Amino acid sequence: MEAEFLHIIRDPLSLTIALFMPMLLLFLCSYCLCFELKKLPIVVFDMDQSKESRDYLALIDHNSYFRIAQYLRHYEQAENLLATGKTRCAIIIPSGFSREVKEYLPARVQILVDGSDIISAYFIINYLSAINASCSAEMAATFLKKNGFAVDLEPVKLIPRTWYNQSLREFTYTVTGIFSLSILGFVPILSALAIVREKESGSIQQIFASPVKSHEYIAGKMSPYVIFLTLDFFLIELFGLWWFALPFRGSFFILFLATFLMVFACVAIGFFISTLTKSQLVAMLLGIIFTLMPAFIFGDTLAPIENSAKGFRIFSYIFPSRYYTTVCRAQILKGSGFLSYWDNALALIGYCVAIFFICAWMVRKRKI
Repeated sequence: MEAEFLHIIRDPLSLTIALFMPMLLLFLCSYCLCFELKKLPIVVFDMDQSKESRDYLALIDHNSYFRIAQYLRHYEQAENLLATGKTRCAIIIPSGFSREVKEYLPARVQILVDGSDIISAYFIINYLSAINASCSAEMAATFLKKNGFAVDLEPVKLIPRTWYNQSLREFTYTVTGIFSLSILGFVPILSALAIVREKESGSIQQIFASPVKSHEYIAGKMSPYVIFLTLDFFLIELFGLWWFALPFRGSFFILFLATFLMVFACVAIGFFISTLTKSQLVAMLLGIIFTLMPAFIFGDTLAPIENSAKGFRIFSYIFPSRYYTTVCRAQILKGSGFLSYWDNALALIGYCVAIFFICAWMVRKRKI
């Protein structure tokens, strides 16, 4: 075991992957992945040029979601800007807008949205619809008041109260998912390289000739990686909580224990990957294909897995990140007790036990 610790410390590739790559992934994903609109530049073609149209556009411009970047003179300009990707939305106000507003007739406003980016398109349409509904309700209230009617246009009022992430900070969601993503993405690669390195040098044959039992060899080989990487990723999680000012409402001990189980499972996955190849390069590529890519898609880390098709939701249960993400968010954001996620915790423990014995069986059958 001591030799394995020394080997990890002296191996520059393993140290680079373990210490710097997860931290780099944490910053890249946290700052680059954005799921909301912030001052999205839009263009406007106002054919009415009236006070009513300017007031309407001011409601859109004076919020945190949109900003009017350019006023157009021709309809074709909007088509060209959308086609070239210089804007994602164009608002067209037809002539006669002010007359219809003054007479309280249905005034139509056209929005052209770039549907090639479907996520942004949904946000743009929903946000503009909400702004338009607020403006319409204000106009209707003015009309009713002018005619002597006192009618509440919102008889059922929705009063939202957001728990666990009151300000709806995006970092609070993405960072907690990246913790799971970084462990599943890099730990199996490190452990796979360790075994493949011995296979390339031929030293693994000495294990087969020795009286060491298969489970003892796996335990001795895994222990340094599990201990070192658990401490490494737990410190990265603590740094992420501090750097992004995330609340922590749970138990550090439970979070550490969950991180230990997650790292244990991922180290064992790396050992399993090492049975499929004899080259370190191929082992690294397989690690990326079988762990990092599925972690993005099936790990319930950056997008809710409930939104996926049923077959993919079932497939996601073979990845430990599915269980770890639930436990991690429950501890960090909610401070939930064990009873609220006991099934995910037991699934993670069962996953570790099962994959450990699979690796031991591989060694006993000399398939590694």
